This record gives sequence, C-alpha cells and structure tokens, in this order.
Amino acid sequence: MPGRLFPVGGPVSERDIVDREDFIGSIESRLADGQSIMLAGPRRIGKTSIAYEVLRRLKERGFYTAAVDFFRLSDKREFAVSLINACLENRTGIRRTLETLKDRAKSVAGLAKLTVKFRDLEFSVDFLRDDPDEIALLDYALDLPEVLANRDKKNMVVLFDEFQDASRVAGRAEIYKKMRSHFQNHQNVSYLFLGSKEGMMNSLFGNRREAFYRFATVLPIPPILEESWTEYISQRFAEQHIKTDEETIKEILQRTGGHPQDTMLVCSEIYYALLETGEKTVTLEYVRIGHDRALLTLAQVYDEILDEIGQRVSAREVLKRLAAGDKVYAKGNPNETKRVLDVLVSKAIIEKKGRGSYKFVEPMFQEYILREF
Repeated sequence: MPGRLFPVGGPVSERDIVDREDFIGSIESRLADGQSIMLAGPRRIGKTSIAYEVLRRLKERGFYTAAVDFFRLSDKREFAVSLINACLENRTGIRRTLETLKDRAKSVAGLAKLTVKFRDLEFSVDFLRDDPDEIALLDYALDLPEVLANRDKKNMVVLFDEFQDASRVAGRAEIYKKMRSHFQNHQNVSYLFLGSKEGMMNSLFGNRREAFYRFATVLPIPPILEESWTEYISQRFAEQHIKTDEETIKEILQRTGGHPQDTMLVCSEIYYALLETGEKTVTLEYVRIGHDRALLTLAQVYDEILDEIGQRVSAREVLKRLAAGDKVYAKGNPNETKRVLDVLVSKAIIEKKGRGSYKFVEPMFQEYILREF
C-alpha cells in the first residue's frame, strides 16, 4: 500500500523497525526469563513499536500479553478496567470484556447476585457498576495477571506505556507503592515499563526511596546506525521504482539526525512530492522539499514542547542560543541558565555532550527554533 511506504504517526510493523533486531531479541529473552524491563526515551523514537513487536513475538511463543497506555487514561477506574480487559482479551479475543459482563449481569436477576462468573473467574457485581469500589476494583486488576497466568498455566508479560503518568492517573506516589506491593509477589508475570520522561523514569527505578527501585532492568535504547537507515530507505524507495543515491540519503539523515519518526516523516513527504510531479529520482531538491513539508507537520509537536517548558523568556532565549550555536552562558543569570538547561535535558529536548556543551536530540527541532525565533 503506497501510503504506508514510510509509516508515521504511531507504532510500526516489524518490517519498518530499523536496526533493532538484536535489541528486540534481548528484551524478548529477558522478559521470557521472568525479568522486568524499563525503557525510557523521548516520544516518537520508537519505544512503543519495539515493545509491541516484543509482545507479538512472545504471543507467538504462547505467552499471554497485555498492554495499558497511561497517556490515554484519566482515573483509577479507567486504569483498572483497562488492565482487566487487556488481561481477559487473552481468553476472549475481545477488548471490552467488562462491558460484556455488565450486560450479562443485568440480565441475571437484575444484578441481584453477588458475583458474575466468567469461566473460572469471579467478578463482584460491584465491579460492574458505574460507581464501583475503586480500591477493590484496582486491587483485583493488579492481581489479575498472576491469577490468570496461574489458572491457565501460562507465563504473562504486561506492558505499561507512559508509566510515569500513573501518578497523574491514579494518585501520586501511592499508586506506585500499591503496584509494587502486588507485582513483587507475581511469579509468572514480567513487566515492560515505557516512559517518555527519562528523568522521572530513571528516578522511579533508580532512586532507593522510590517504590520501584531496582524492580526492573533499565536498558538504554541504542541509536540506529547510518548504514541501516541507508539500506532501509533505499530499499523502500526501490519498491516503488524510485532511485536514490548515497548523497541524497546522507542529506536526509543529516537533516533528521536519524531520529526514527522524523526520518520516516521526511521520507514520506519526499515520496508524496515525487508522486505529485511524476518523478522517479530523489534529488537534493526533493530532500529540501520533504524536509520543509515535514517541519510544517511537526510545528504542532514542537509548539507543544515549547508550551511544556513554559513561556518564560529565559527558556526560549537559551534554546535560541543553543540552536544558533552561541555560547549558552553568554548572557543572563548563570544560575537561571543552568536551571533551564537541566529542564531541557530532563525533557530530552537536548543532551549534554561535554562541559558546557549540548546538542538537540532532534536536529529538526533545532531548525524549527532557528526559523521561528
């Protein structure tokens, strides 16, 4: 399907995960052996694609799997229901299992019975109410992966995406204590934690005062090698009988820094520009067009990042100096500059190269700053 030549905007399939085979294999092996894993990194670098490919492979091996995305949840009940549904989907093949049980319960004595049986699992009717006992429901949900694994004699892997948002969804630090108190007793379940806020994730799993201290193995996400990108890009264009060369692909990667989503987006825009003109060769001019179109698409993403760091003049001034390659401490209060730099590093907007030296994680964000400010 031509529109999916360079997929953007969400998790991608195995064929479009570039240069991650060894890393995926390592995560799969560790989870299968009962280890829990934590992956942290900024949004749009491919964490979720990696995670879902790992789950797919484990499922093929007979594992039960479940996935919950905290970014999409708003309260404890939604979290509990999402986890229960994700677990029971292994048996039913459908996602809204609790809704199905609620309909069944209503047809049985008008919710008069104390429990509703789902094969060998029992659900309190209170769980199926619109205003359930949230604490009891959450306790049930947190133990369900182990209960299900034991009942069905399966090993299970549970994925939590944007795990640092659990405190927003389910109540500050106490949710981590509650989760840890359940998970530490699970013998047949391993957990895969993803997070886009590296500072928070590293603190959650690396600070001895935090509930999840040393609960999971922290794995750094390796960069994608230039030669792997080159092979992938040239092959995908070749599928559509479009010619590329080393110079044009090098220019693409120079502009994107090999950032997974940005690289896919630029290549996608190049492809559509070629379709519009009927050309079959990627030139430096088409790379420029694709890059400029991709920047327009990414403007909303980058504006949201700017909103996250606040409207303070100092933050934007520091970003402008960094983008322009100026000395970052050249102006302003050094303490305020250091505070801003720490915030930018914690949000994975920039990374430290050396003493007083930083670089943008996304070269395209750097370009956006230079153009807009």
